Amino acid sequence: MSIVDTKVVDIIAVPEWEPDNVILVITDHLEWGDKAQQGEHLLLLQEKINTYIAFIESGEILESYPPSKDKTPIIRINGLYELPEQGEFFIDRITEVLKGVGIGLEFILKADEEIRNM
Repeated sequence: MSIVDTKVVDIIAVPEWEPDNVILVITDHLEWGDKAQQGEHLLLLQEKINTYIAFIESGEILESYPPSKDKTPIIRINGLYELPEQGEFFIDRITEVLKGVGIGLEFILKADEEIRNM
C-alpha cells in the first residue's frame, strides 16, 4: 500500500519507544516533479490524510486496532523524496490544523531516517 491507495490506512502501530502514541504511517514513494506534478501529488496526499483523519475521528481506529486506546494519534508521512516548498507549506498548515484537534502530523524523509538508524 502507498499514497496512491488513498482510501487505505497503510500501517498502524504503537512503537515501544513511543508508548504514549499510536503512529499511522503513510508511505510516499512518489517524486515531486514539476509544478503540475506537485499539485497532483499534494492532492493525493490530502486525500490520504483525510482518510486517516476519518479513521481516527470516527473511532474506527479503536475497533481496528485496540492498542490505540488512550494514545495520541500521529500521522507520519514517510517520504522517499524531499518536500518541495509547496509541500512544506502544505505540511506546516495541516500540522497546525490537526494539532487543534489532538492529532499529530509529521513528515520524515526516508534518507534522514536511514541515517538515524545507523
